[in-house]
Amino acid sequence: MLSRQKIIISMKLINNIVTRCTGIDEEKVFVGVGVAEGNVYRVEEVFECRNVAQNPTVKFIADPMCLYKVFKYAEGKGMDVVLLAHSHPALPEPSSEDLKGMKLWRIPWLIISSLSGEYRAWILSDNELIELEVELI
Repeated sequence: MLSRQKIIISMKLINNIVTRCTGIDEEKVFVGVGVAEGNVYRVEEVFECRNVAQNPTVKFIADPMCLYKVFKYAEGKGMDVVLLAHSHPALPEPSSEDLKGMKLWRIPWLIISSLSGEYRAWILSDNELIELEVELI
């Protein structure tokens, strides 16, 4: 049996993300770099990318140049992009737009409610939506 998939992230990083997302009208987007080992995604650093969507209150599109820089940074450090985090003005569950994006970005998605600060993590695996454990260190 496979072990449960999980994200390991520091309390400091998660608190920073939640603080930057809570009470904000526009959707925020963050990219986490670290190491993926089997079903475990260890997040070492997180970078905020500007949301360049035409209507950032209902959708996010990460600034492509920011994404490029994060990928190059991760590559230079011998790490991978292991997390996509963004906020919703709703429950921290994937929207239909998120599900489309998850088919392209096959990494964990951390969704933060900008209303409550609650967060949950998800991944799309074999077209099945799976909730991941978030382990704080």
